[in-house]
Amino acid sequence: MKRVRSGLLGMVVLLIICSTLSGCWSSSPVEDLNLETGIAMDIATESSQEEQINQKGGDYPKKELITGTFQFIIPEESGGSNSSSPQAKKFFNITETGDSVFEMLREISLRTNRPPIGQHLKTIIISSSLLRKIPLYELLDFFLGDNDIRLSVQLLISTDKASNALQEKNPGQIPAYILKDIFQNRKRNARLIKPVALVKVVGPMKSKGSFILPNVISTENEIKVAGAGIIKGKTQTYGGFLNESEVEGLMWIKGQLVGGVLKGNDPQTGKNIAYEIKAVKSRIKAIVQGDDISFQVKMTSEGRVSEVFNKKENLRSNAVLGQEESIFQEKVNSLAEQTLAKMQKLQADVGGFGEALRIQHPKVWRKVKEDWDTTFSTIPVRFSTDIHIEDYGSSITTAD
Repeated sequence: MKRVRSGLLGMVVLLIICSTLSGCWSSSPVEDLNLETGIAMDIATESSQEEQINQKGGDYPKKELITGTFQFIIPEESGGSNSSSPQAKKFFNITETGDSVFEMLREISLRTNRPPIGQHLKTIIISSSLLRKIPLYELLDFFLGDNDIRLSVQLLISTDKASNALQEKNPGQIPAYILKDIFQNRKRNARLIKPVALVKVVGPMKSKGSFILPNVISTENEIKVAGAGIIKGKTQTYGGFLNESEVEGLMWIKGQLVGGVLKGNDPQTGKNIAYEIKAVKSRIKAIVQGDDISFQVKMTSEGRVSEVFNKKENLRSNAVLGQEESIFQEKVNSLAEQTLAKMQKLQADVGGFGEALRIQHPKVWRKVKEDWDTTFSTIPVRFSTDIHIEDYGSSITTAD
């Protein structure tokens, strides 16, 4: 009898627990929501649609500062044409111009019956032109304070019109998702920086440190993540551009490479050779002598030679191996020096030198941190690289 009562009690408890785990019973169906996937921000330029709305009395008090392009997913309905055709458009964009991102989003609620929801936002793109006028912390204030938006949202900059990156390039795909997923290819390309999430810029913005955002450019038929834009520490505005080679050098300096290809040129033959990066490490050493500060950067890498255009020599001989390692070492040093020259010209330390000084010489750092970017622009830096070629591709044969 006791066993029966205990069994009935257990069932009652289980039913009570299940009733409290009813999940989204009170939430709106996903088909009734506008799920944001991407947002682009440009200097204010009203679209023709907005102009028509304003002419017919749809205007409201605002300054013309920002044009936001908001990308939403088109929900798939069972049995509908959208679910049956992989080429069907899966998103739509709405453009709104104003001076408050929050107000602009709420204004969209007057143009669609589905309320915008930010939980699925993946990508925010800001034009460099807008960042010359408005600091980054002002543009991101709404996103950092909104509970619906996740701090994992990825940030990009664009030297083009930012909204161009949210136009359809690949039929059947969502541009905001494409931009997010490109960073999965970092193992294949050394010119792609780490993705920058919203949460990662909070620290630099508060400490007034310079940092970079990946840059996206657009053509009629495709997009490309190419180079990076610099955000200056003190002003949090656009401070200049690192091209692809300079980004590659920066990734070596910071030791943030997870793969990719390093191309060198054999001075004796004039032929190219390609080194496949397997691992990279870097150490920045701050040297303080009195009032003088300098840095030494030691970069090491292991990898393989995956392509050569001169196969007449015994590629596996120690002499040839040493020559090739020297070629790649000189190439890395050259890339790093090119990147350093650009950083110092733009007076923006985005290479982690200030952080190394802060950790290794905290007293010295406290003296120079207020105007570090300017101080850094004249500090000498020495680079050294140690490349270790582990093997060659299986298709590369040795000479007889």
